[in-house]
Amino acid sequence: MLWFVLIFFANVLFSQNPEDIVKKSIAVIEENDKKIELLSGNFKLKVKLNYELTVKKGNYEFAYDVKFKNGTVEERKLVSTPNPVDSSSLRIAKQIERVRQGEDLKIKNLVFPFLRIRDGSAEKSVNYKLAGSEKLNNKDCFVITVDYKVKSDTAGSKGNGKIWIDKESYVPIRCEYDVTYESKKFGKNQNKQFLDLSKVETVVLPARNVIHVFPKVLFVKFGKIEIVYETYDFKFEK
Repeated sequence: MLWFVLIFFANVLFSQNPEDIVKKSIAVIEENDKKIELLSGNFKLKVKLNYELTVKKGNYEFAYDVKFKNGTVEERKLVSTPNPVDSSSLRIAKQIERVRQGEDLKIKNLVFPFLRIRDGSAEKSVNYKLAGSEKLNNKDCFVITVDYKVKSDTAGSKGNGKIWIDKESYVPIRCEYDVTYESKKFGKNQNKQFLDLSKVETVVLPARNVIHVFPKVLFVKFGKIEIVYETYDFKFEK
């Protein structure tokens, strides 16, 4: 009897079409992003720079006050810097303050980066697989793996990742990606990303976004830079 039950639940699990699961999750996030477009307010942003390079090692943490209107960042003000801090890290912190102003808070392209693939690309493929089921943040989740590839005459990218999607709401809880970008001008560059999402009042927003960059000189890697973005203390205008 036990074997019958196990086989039954295994069949139910793997009869789920991973493409259908992802489509439902994309639809949920598109509705979520429409809600974000209507929101204004402020929140706190913490950015950590961790260097593990052959020429440099160090850890720095910066804090920002962020104001947004209709889902778009209007101001990102650097309010706290470590002491001491080297000039290159402070320069990066100032760039984050300026360059990322004007970005929207919508999460569709963060969660599903393969949706950025242009239809006119010379070569394009996206494949999903259902890798099982896991409990994450007290939610029963589908675990979907993704492999994608896009190539044009001048540039391309290929990546693989994993998405944890809540079985009940189809809201993504976490995703991880390993992507290699390639261009004729800059060669190949690897990038790893880790994203945790959480619900804030009526919308889902990034709680923690980790990016690993592997700098190269003449195609030789010389370490890793980790950038961690953490958001908290959201206050929405009523």
